[in-house]
Amino acid sequence: MFFAGLVGLCVAGLSSAEVPSEPDCAAGDRKACFEAGTAYAEGTGVEASMNAAIPFFLRACDRGMPQGCTTAGLYILDGAGDLEPNLEAGMHILETGCMRGDDKGCESTVGYLTAQDNPMANTGKVVDVLIQGCKTGSMWACGWGARAAQDGYGGKYPEMADISKAAIIGEMGCEKGNLSACVVSETLFGDPSSALFDAEKSLEYSEVNCDSDIAESCNNLARVYYMINELELGTVAYERACQLGMEQTCAEAKSFRAYLTAKADYEAAEAERAATINGLINAGRYGEAVNTAIYQMGSANQVEAAVRAAAGAGAMSKVNTQDLYVVASWFSSGEVRRIADAEMAARGTGLEGTFGTGTNTAGAADARWKELYGSSIPTTRASSPSAPSTRTFGAGDAAGQVRDKYRTAHCEMAGSNASAAVCRN
Repeated sequence: MFFAGLVGLCVAGLSSAEVPSEPDCAAGDRKACFEAGTAYAEGTGVEASMNAAIPFFLRACDRGMPQGCTTAGLYILDGAGDLEPNLEAGMHILETGCMRGDDKGCESTVGYLTAQDNPMANTGKVVDVLIQGCKTGSMWACGWGARAAQDGYGGKYPEMADISKAAIIGEMGCEKGNLSACVVSETLFGDPSSALFDAEKSLEYSEVNCDSDIAESCNNLARVYYMINELELGTVAYERACQLGMEQTCAEAKSFRAYLTAKADYEAAEAERAATINGLINAGRYGEAVNTAIYQMGSANQVEAAVRAAAGAGAMSKVNTQDLYVVASWFSSGEVRRIADAEMAARGTGLEGTFGTGTNTAGAADARWKELYGSSIPTTRASSPSAPSTRTFGAGDAAGQVRDKYRTAHCEMAGSNASAAVCRN
């Protein structure tokens, strides 16, 4: 067994008396071994003897109870009772308690390895010990180790910083449920300037942390979603950050929610307008469709739909001349303008290519309309609201590459978002 040699060192000190749990310990019960060690350490029913207690603690540890190693290691380091202090043996056993997953063992190990007055101090091995401790179940090791490897625990121990090891223990700890490790992972993988940048992992950890009520993570998530044009998801994340007390996100959350509400209202109204125009088009009433889109709706989108349909059906002759002037005024270039100009040319108006542009722009076009029809030229009224601006990750090619990576990650992540609009474009 692993501790057979160390147990042998203490056998000479065993008492001839026996505590009730010893037979069960001998039969392999690790809890009974720990209880026997505690009885000898405290003198419960037997003469107190640390020399007698240590072998039982080590047996408990060797049989899968790491608290036994932690307890034995601390007693040996302190030279408790009838023990002689043994730094080397004590540190080895204490570290073993940590590496087998005991929280107290890991915390105590870090304390001794970083103590300036400890001859066995060694800050360089701390992270490696904690990685093993995290692997075997110590949540304390996962959290403290991730922060130590990330930045030397806030710069206190710079020699511990190692982002490669931070990534290992951060992901491991987060998977086991340690929130500090999740935050470290989000930071490591979410920095576009870092060699560890990973858009998918960044999104994953931001979502985990936001769901765990970390306001900054909700803020980070919102920035990513806005960057890839997932405005509803971004607004929900900003609202969450605001609810969690991050006041600087509240104004953006409010403005984007107002925008999304207005946009939804516009789209619903536009759908109704489209249904009306499509009904006229399907009935072959092309001129009426253009006229309705101009005067009743003030919708450039519906004017475009009606003009294209009329042109496709060879029915531009059904469109009123004055309506052609409006179309030319609303569309300064593009296919719809070309269609309107062609029809004006066919009618000999002499205004093709000029109405609403050149010498007839702005006020001049309106003046010409007033001269012809006695009123101001119709203007568009139905238009989609403009999205507010927000903070993302900068501009330029580098930012564009980051945006593309996040969009790809969002669209390909588990629980696929492939049906989202940003993933179809």
